[in-house]
Amino acid sequence: MQRETEVVRSQHNVGPAELLEYARSLVPHLRQRVQEMDQRRQLPEATVKELLDAGLFQLTIPRLYGGHQISMRTFMDVVAEIGRGDASTAWAVSLINASNWLMATLYSEQAQQEIFSVQGEVRAGSVLQPRQCGIKRVEGGYLIEKGMWGFNSGAYQANWDILGIPLLDEQGEAIDQGLAILPMQDVELLDDWHTIGMQGTGSTTVVVKNKFVPDHRIASFSQAINGNYNSLNLRAEPEYNWALVPTLSIILTFPLLGAARAMLEIFLERLPSRAIQSTWYTKQAEATITHLQVAEASAKIDAAQLLLQRAADDIDAWGARREYMEYMQRARVRSDCGFATRLLYEAGDTIADATGGSFAASNNPLNHIWRDIRTGSLHAVLNPSTNQELYGRLLCGQPANTPLV
Repeated sequence: MQRETEVVRSQHNVGPAELLEYARSLVPHLRQRVQEMDQRRQLPEATVKELLDAGLFQLTIPRLYGGHQISMRTFMDVVAEIGRGDASTAWAVSLINASNWLMATLYSEQAQQEIFSVQGEVRAGSVLQPRQCGIKRVEGGYLIEKGMWGFNSGAYQANWDILGIPLLDEQGEAIDQGLAILPMQDVELLDDWHTIGMQGTGSTTVVVKNKFVPDHRIASFSQAINGNYNSLNLRAEPEYNWALVPTLSIILTFPLLGAARAMLEIFLERLPSRAIQSTWYTKQAEATITHLQVAEASAKIDAAQLLLQRAADDIDAWGARREYMEYMQRARVRSDCGFATRLLYEAGDTIADATGGSFAASNNPLNHIWRDIRTGSLHAVLNPSTNQELYGRLLCGQPANTPLV
């Protein structure tokens, strides 16, 4: 194995420990490129090259097509480690791998063969719900006359895009939501991603005009939510039996977990040289309030990690049994993801309080990481209140208030 600061090219038989080591080797590189990344509002070319060389966009591609086909627990560990270096990079890696998983899981072998024909080169973005979409049923598929989709994370690195579209009956009425796969050359990127956090994800709005999508590259979202996947050739593989909504929820938390770890790590590294202004404490590390703040932040990060590890292990266990996760467990995973997200941004808030006035400096790395955590936590699927209300309703014998379970 090469030195820690070097990136090693992925091989077909690379295991979880090696993938984690590759991710760890990127951390110092990613921290050095934050300014360049924020200015570009997408990942730097050097970062993309390192991710490609390390095979970190291939985590969820089936071994059948040259991918790593990792467990959910390994997915968590690797992406969280990348998040220690930079949350935007981890977010892009997590979303692209989740989208690759969607293409392997929700679609038939015909679509898989078309998409994964070039080993190791597949990278997909995805937006499950359109802002607007004019569509027409035509022979052999659908014509997207004009559509717009927001927050297309990973679009700048993708060569395929999964976009939500309405599915129509014979009278042209919408009867379901579909997920259509398009080659990236059919998608226009509007370059409108201007945010206070997660700048490097490049989660731009995209537009499609007058593009045909064949039936084999369209999947029913409602069928997928209930585990009715079209990938019959992969049913014996545990990783392609993961439950849809728990998978799409938990993968969004992994970058935030890594970022919260980084905040605490950097704060503790700087602590020996810090005082507390307007007090007698010339060494912040000696102050009782600091001990309480550090312990609280650490406990919240650990608690979030434990919740997410349990959820990841449950997703893996159901997949290993080739069974679709039971409804209440799916709701609990979504609730746990929301609660873990709250714990992580609360840990970040505590560290921000402990940092004092210097936290306000725009070039303070703690400020940057905090903004990433708070921005990522705003994703609708991670909203703690929404997720807890859903699970609480079900625990109280009430019907769910969303189909996304």
